[in-house]
Amino acid sequence: MKIILYILSVFLIASCSQKKENVEKDTFSLEKVDIAMIYEKKTKDIPCLLFNVTDTIKSNQKIGIVFKLNVNYENPRKGSHCCAFEPGLDGTKEKIKKVKVVFINNNSTLDVTDKLYNIEEAQMLNSFEKYTKAQLNINDFSCECYEQKSGKIIENLKREHLGGKLIKNDITKNRNHIIKNIEDFINLYNSLAGERYKGTYDNRGLYSGSRISSKNYFFWLPKNFNTSLEKFKELEIEVELLNGRTLKHKRVLK
Repeated sequence: MKIILYILSVFLIASCSQKKENVEKDTFSLEKVDIAMIYEKKTKDIPCLLFNVTDTIKSNQKIGIVFKLNVNYENPRKGSHCCAFEPGLDGTKEKIKKVKVVFINNNSTLDVTDKLYNIEEAQMLNSFEKYTKAQLNINDFSCECYEQKSGKIIENLKREHLGGKLIKNDITKNRNHIIKNIEDFINLYNSLAGERYKGTYDNRGLYSGSRISSKNYFFWLPKNFNTSLEKFKELEIEVELLNGRTLKHKRVLK
């Protein structure tokens, strides 16, 4: 009897191990990318950096770009038997090799990728094409802002269900949610297929394909770029993947 029980237990363990190995991961791949110009927008009593989308380069305002990723889910568990809580929880199947942002005028181009930067979070005021999830609720928001006097990143929190009062808290470096530059974004995105990103960015809010595709990624340009960009007629983003596939999107500027 003991021998029979032993054989059955070995069989069950082997079956479970085989079943676990054969379970496909809840992954995703990139489908397309979109891009637009942005400019800084001031709103009374809001400490956050705010922006609107535009197709016109603003000569006297802080300007930058915003881009958005759409993904294809490759989730075998989305059928009738079982499904993941959020699609794309096991990360991306394709890692990003390079992201390039350029302004175009006839045959001349200006690559601004290495000039793009962030020092604080920003909130979108208007919609980016059909996307509206990033619109700011002035009575219920959270953002992380740089205070020049203290040199610190401060969390500004305002919640309607907490009375609608603005609460400010110091933020330690390892809780910083700011994607500082394009390289920082690439490292964050690629980390979703493996260990958590070990940089200064806290990716608790970006851990699935669903979270990646629902976020707008914004970056700013240095002030001296405004006048030099006025002659350019198009804005283009190119996302090159390690497997050789490339995603592009071009926007006509007015």
